Amino acid sequence: MKYLVVDDEPIARRRIQRLLKEFEVLECVGEAQDGQHALQLVDSLQPELIFLDISMPGMDGIELGKKLRDSNVNIKLIYVTAYPEHALEAYQIYASGYLVKPIDNTQISELMNHLFPDTLAKIQYQVGHDIRWVNVPDILIAQTDDRYTHIYFEGGDALIDTPLKKLLADFPHHFIQVHRNTIVKKASIVRLESHEGTHKVILDGINDPVMVSRRAYASLKSVF
Repeated sequence: MKYLVVDDEPIARRRIQRLLKEFEVLECVGEAQDGQHALQLVDSLQPELIFLDISMPGMDGIELGKKLRDSNVNIKLIYVTAYPEHALEAYQIYASGYLVKPIDNTQISELMNHLFPDTLAKIQYQVGHDIRWVNVPDILIAQTDDRYTHIYFEGGDALIDTPLKKLLADFPHHFIQVHRNTIVKKASIVRLESHEGTHKVILDGINDPVMVSRRAYASLKSVF
C-alpha cells in the first residue's frame, strides 16, 4: 500500500516513515513539504494513504484535504497535529484518522488496527526491555487469567495486557469465542470434537485441542 508524507518539517516526515517501517506492506512513495507540492505528487504517484500535517506554510493540511475531497479521489487522509482541538475540523474533511505529535508506536499501532483490522493490525508485547510486535492474523489463540492475556501465535507466545473482550471487539472477523476465557482464530478451525459431554476444537498449527464450553459449542456447530 503506497503512502505519502506531507509535513514542512523534515524531521517529522522521517519520524513517521520510521514508525511505519514495522508495517511491511506499507511503502512510502514520496514526501512533500506543503499542500501544493503534495497535490502534484498525488497525481503522479497515486498514493492510497496520506499522512499530512495540519499546520504548514502556504497550502495547509485542511485546505489540501478540501481540494482532495472536491476532486473525489479515493485516498485515506491521516491528519497530524500538535493540537488535538484541530482534530474536529480535520474530521469534517473526511479524515480517516489523526495523530497527535509527538507521534509514538502506540498511536501508529492503534491507528492501523482501526483502519486495517484484517491486514495491518499488530499487537505489541514486551520481552525483557524489548518491545516486539505480532501480526493479529498470526495469533491463533488468546486466553486470559483475569490479569493478563496469553497469546499463542505462529512462532511463539507472549503475555499482553489487552483484555480478551477488547481483542474480540476490535477484531471480530478474526477471532471467535470458544470459552469464557478463550478466543481462537476463526480461519484456523479445522473441526469440532465432542465426546461424553466434553467439547473441543482442533486448530491448524496447534497440537493440542482447545476446550469449548457447552454454549460456545452449540454456536460453533451451526457455523462449522
